Amino acid sequence: MDIFRVVGIGMIAAILALVVKQHRPELAIQISIVAALLIFLSIAPYFMGIVRMFEDLTDQLSVDVRYFDIVLKIIGVAYIAQLGAELCRDAGENAIASKIELAGKIILLVMAMPIVYSLISLITGLLN
Repeated sequence: MDIFRVVGIGMIAAILALVVKQHRPELAIQISIVAALLIFLSIAPYFMGIVRMFEDLTDQLSVDVRYFDIVLKIIGVAYIAQLGAELCRDAGENAIASKIELAGKIILLVMAMPIVYSLISLITGLLN
């Protein structure tokens, strides 16, 4: 199971970062970044499965594909923003982490606007 690989990478990276932090604190954050990348690469195949399931769902429901593309992009932006913020927090940069989260939220809002606009149009069309 991939979860064992993910947990193993995380545990090894955490222990390495703790040991290295005492002597070379600047390397500890690099260990965290490498671990995050390795974990991301180990779960990347799951993303393709999710994309395929969304494609199948759009085919079955005859829904406009662009809405599911937007949802997938929104999910990706949310995860990337969270990862970046957590890496900044690990480095002790809480202010930068907060700015990354704010930027992520604003980008998510902008990306979601076409869906919100469609829903409002649909609702007003049903009411008229």
